[in-house]
Amino acid sequence: MILVINSSFPELNQLAAGLAEQGMLSRYVRPYANMGRAGERILASIPGLRSAYAQTFGRRVMPARLISEHIQQAALGWDIVMAAHSRLTHSTMRNRQTRIRLMHRWAKAIANAGARAFRDESMVVASWGCAEPAFLAAKTRGAVCVLNYSLAHHAYTRRYLQEEAELEPNFAATLNGHDLPTWQIAQLDREIELADHVLVGSSFVRDTFIAEGVPAEKLEVIPYGVDTSLFRPGEPKPAWDDSFNIVFVGQLSQRKGLSYLLKAYEQIQDAKTTLTLVGQMQDNGTALKPWRHLFRHVPHVPRAQLADLFRQADVFAFPTLIEGMGLVVIEAMACGLPVLTTSNGHGDIVRDGVDGYLVPPRDVGVLAKRMQELKQAPALRKTMALNATTRAGEFTWVNYRVAVARRLSCWMSASR
Repeated sequence: MILVINSSFPELNQLAAGLAEQGMLSRYVRPYANMGRAGERILASIPGLRSAYAQTFGRRVMPARLISEHIQQAALGWDIVMAAHSRLTHSTMRNRQTRIRLMHRWAKAIANAGARAFRDESMVVASWGCAEPAFLAAKTRGAVCVLNYSLAHHAYTRRYLQEEAELEPNFAATLNGHDLPTWQIAQLDREIELADHVLVGSSFVRDTFIAEGVPAEKLEVIPYGVDTSLFRPGEPKPAWDDSFNIVFVGQLSQRKGLSYLLKAYEQIQDAKTTLTLVGQMQDNGTALKPWRHLFRHVPHVPRAQLADLFRQADVFAFPTLIEGMGLVVIEAMACGLPVLTTSNGHGDIVRDGVDGYLVPPRDVGVLAKRMQELKQAPALRKTMALNATTRAGEFTWVNYRVAVARRLSCWMSASR
């Protein structure tokens, strides 16, 4: 049996569901999960609370195969404190530091709950940042330790983003992940060292680990998936509609290449183009003020509404600098959008010139050129949209669950 511990990563919800399908899941330790219980249904129906619940805790809906008996909820108190802090405070540097401290305590509570939940399982799968206590307990019993790492190696990420802060100082306040405290760096290193295997979502992430000295044989790439029942194409655009609409979805952070997106769009925008940025600002809005005339901002939305926003666009632009494997890319593809992104996380999924274009990170000129090409070629957009939808169908969550359960089974068998 396998114990799974997760702070917040959607791929581990799917991994746990896949194990539950196979009868291999002992317990799933994670923060609050919306299981459609009576109290949750009441909260979702109260007019004054419905919106707030849907945008916070209500978003945490689990895959169908997971039931309440599988899940051991942890850090509920810290969950509530963080939600209140997020909704009741403004985005200032002081409040941001407070939130980081709260997140550390939240992750520690999850990690400790995971260690207490360990009994005699043959394997522990845990997300980075909350794995160490359970791994230490597992090692005393000879259990296999699997670390799920959804981002590039922390040392690689830190150097890259420190460089980015110097290159784009006006957007530096929107960055995170480059200023980790010394104790957390040591913790992440210990987790990687303790892990028998590290699960990652892309070849890019694997390569950053290898560059930091982690043995290649310790790393396993299994791309994440998409829910094609939710993310699917809409009605074709009318022939008379010659507008060109670009959408971006993600944290409004320079880690996502935000300044380069704005600079590229400025070069191709006209009366018939629009740019929509969907996501939460990572500073107090100062970085985006000089560009505010260029885009429409939509704060974070539930996933069902996100699919609708994709279907209203012509192209998905995501010129990210550092990524694990951005789910929004494959979700946009499933909705029939050509994508403009980088190979830093998506080179395994997006076929350059087929489903869209892979552009070099930080290259405004190439990004603007590709935008202009797609703007002027509706027939090319249509072909790429069809290709993207077909390609996304190869990376469903069903396929991910099967692949990861098979790999975990192999590792457990090899350890006996």
